[in-house]
Amino acid sequence: MSYPRLFAVAALSLVLTNLACTTTEAVKPAEAEDAPPAPPAQPLPDLWEAAGEGDVDALERHRQAGTNLNGLHPDAGFTPLVATVVAQQNEAMEWLLANGADANARNGDGGTALIAAAFLGLPEAARILLASGADPAASNDEGQTLWDIAALDWETTSYIANLLELELEREALEAGRAEILQMLEPQLAALSADDIWLATATGNIEAVRTLLADVDVNQRNPDTGTTLLTLAALFGQTEIAKLLLDVGADVNGRNYQNGSSALHAAAFIGQADIVQLLLEHGADVDAMSDDGGTPLGAAELNWNATQTLAGMLQIPVQEDAVMTGKAKVVELLKAQQ
Repeated sequence: MSYPRLFAVAALSLVLTNLACTTTEAVKPAEAEDAPPAPPAQPLPDLWEAAGEGDVDALERHRQAGTNLNGLHPDAGFTPLVATVVAQQNEAMEWLLANGADANARNGDGGTALIAAAFLGLPEAARILLASGADPAASNDEGQTLWDIAALDWETTSYIANLLELELEREALEAGRAEILQMLEPQLAALSADDIWLATATGNIEAVRTLLADVDVNQRNPDTGTTLLTLAALFGQTEIAKLLLDVGADVNGRNYQNGSSALHAAAFIGQADIVQLLLEHGADVDAMSDDGGTPLGAAELNWNATQTLAGMLQIPVQEDAVMTGKAKVVELLKAQQ
């Protein structure tokens, strides 16, 4: 990717500063001997162009000149490290990290180079960054972590990529994201050991069992208003759903944000096994959310609507599995009416 294109990518997510024209009164020039020394000229190409084009020699000139290797682009607000990720300049990335660049430096939107690597599905870049101390739990200003970004569906990813004029290949991107998530499994297990919401979503049943000793099984998430049972349903965590029900989870507990239940969630995502489990525990098939939606209505949503909503919720979905599951859910729910 060329540097001008890289600049255009970053500029789309940030507002350029409007410079006001100012005038100053003429002043008597100072004596030559009193004039402050002119600032040293910065090496060319500039730091971000050098990073985006993988010009290690130019990066070295910037280091020798004292340029801040973590500096944000003055207009577009991206770091040199992120420039190397987007442009897939791994050698330049390694050089920056070896010469003082911060693996956790943030862009103007709070994102990091590791989050960028997850979005683009670049496992080698992620591996380099992790080896240099990049924090996998870091989030951007929207609260999105690497795992949230990696869960974005192809259509949402493609839409964003088109806005940014990035060319992505679906198969390679999805394989790359899967590889990144696989290499982060130990870190995810460690993080979820202390976070019952993360443990529920990722299937860490031992952590959930341990953490339930100190928390209310029917609590709502402070950010989303969802129950633990709903979260297990959305992410297809059948064994965790069983555990939650066994220790007293309210099968008809409503989510504060929209009044839906775990049955709505399981039906929406096509989790037939969890729907069956919930029905066996007395789930109300006629429960209505705040907008009048029923579990059957959620199950009957077409793929486009399901995919769009799942993308907004950052839940990974595959069309064949979801739609096959939805068909089974419809049968189960209609049999109860």
